[in-house]
Amino acid sequence: MKIPLSAAGLPKLFHLARLSGLPALFVLAIAGSAPGQISDAEAEALRKAQDPLANVKALMTDNTIGYESESRQALYNFQLQPVYSIQTSLGFNVVTRGIIPLVGTPTGGGPVGLPDQYDGGNNGTAWGLSDIMAQTFFVPDTKYDIKFGIGPQVSLRTRTCEATGGPGWGVGFGACVFGFSGALSYGGILSQHWGQDGYNRSSLQPIVFYNMDLFGGSYVGYSNSIVYDWSAPANEGWLVPVGLTAGKTFLLDGGCMVDANAGAYYLAVGPGGQPDWQFKVGLSFFFP
Repeated sequence: MKIPLSAAGLPKLFHLARLSGLPALFVLAIAGSAPGQISDAEAEALRKAQDPLANVKALMTDNTIGYESESRQALYNFQLQPVYSIQTSLGFNVVTRGIIPLVGTPTGGGPVGLPDQYDGGNNGTAWGLSDIMAQTFFVPDTKYDIKFGIGPQVSLRTRTCEATGGPGWGVGFGACVFGFSGALSYGGILSQHWGQDGYNRSSLQPIVFYNMDLFGGSYVGYSNSIVYDWSAPANEGWLVPVGLTAGKTFLLDGGCMVDANAGAYYLAVGPGGQPDWQFKVGLSFFFP
């Protein structure tokens, strides 16, 4: 498989980077300095790294820093996500994912992703483990370039302090669709979760990447979560980030690979007191 990219597309790429706040020099560094088609092995590695339903064994990270410009305070959400896919003889695979969050929030406020608990805070940052979540997707076998999965999710009350709390004990479900078409990979993850103390949230994570020949396995696109809090006051439930992510997948010896990406997102819609920007960094390790 070859993933094409024409040089004529680079001006559009830099225009998107400028709109999102992501430095164009970073996009150039990720994209590479010389054209050339990527190998079949690189293309396959790139597919697996982007596909949330892929048959992989991986240790992923999803790290977010939220910055509130008025108070000049930062909120931190660092997530460790072990992923393990199980092949069955029943016509489907099972993809399991854990989400282990380490949260840092200004004292008096709540963690990133919990805007109703964030009030601008005071001096200092409270650090601790938040509530762990486990997700499972049942993925039917398919011969097509698009697949889907659906399954339950549960959350455990593992917080080390109330300031870093999440849903607590809770249950929900998730559904995912993902596919490829030429240089594009696209899809999304829809989830609904109920927890303690009235926790009731829906989220949609669109995933759209444009994959490039340059530098072998580089990509640019959107991957972030749009959230609606059903328990929030009227007109304060939505959280909508707008921005861009760029990254690259590296092939290693022995069938291993590493994916690195970074992004910047402006919170175009959100409740008062919510950070204006999110800066995201991910580093993921895939094993044979």
